[in-house]
Amino acid sequence: MGLANAPRNLDPRFATDATSERINRLLYRRLVELNEASLPIPSLARWEQPSPTRYLFTLGEDGRSFSDGSRLDSEDVVATYASILDPANASPHRAVLSTIQDIRTDGPDRIELRIAEPDPLFPAYLGIGILPAALIRSGHQFQAEPVGSGPFRFLDWAESGRLRLERRRDGRSLELLAVKDPGVRVMKLLRGEIHMLQNG
Repeated sequence: MGLANAPRNLDPRFATDATSERINRLLYRRLVELNEASLPIPSLARWEQPSPTRYLFTLGEDGRSFSDGSRLDSEDVVATYASILDPANASPHRAVLSTIQDIRTDGPDRIELRIAEPDPLFPAYLGIGILPAALIRSGHQFQAEPVGSGPFRFLDWAESGRLRLERRRDGRSLELLAVKDPGVRVMKLLRGEIHMLQNG
């Protein structure tokens, strides 16, 4: 697939460019997704709200297997958000999540989250890909070697403009090739060098 730009960062805690965000959606699962009307809907977890500032998330069964074979649980969710909220990590997503006052596990499938003040939009902020807690603690370089529980897994990134992924359900590979010029992307499509392109 020909893309206008190469991704810059495959760590969802730090990615801000559109290409990285789109590719990270293939590699990682999130607590919450947005539907066609941009309203939050359950992805990894459904939630209930016992009070205006308290949320209880329960993980479902879908998307619970990381590409390294480990199982996603509540500790991974807490570790992902704690690392974003840690000022020392300088995550660009920290500001929008700064309303979180406390996040903790309540068993392997449950997360309790408290916010500073009521915000009806709050669940929509939880669209960050979840990373394995053990790899966060070890300082794994997710930006270059992502490990997520999304529908695709990382194969290699041999050069900045050429990224290879594998669809986990059937093993089909996908190569994402950066071709900045839209005319050149079309020519590559017509010559059969690429099979799909990002429309400019």
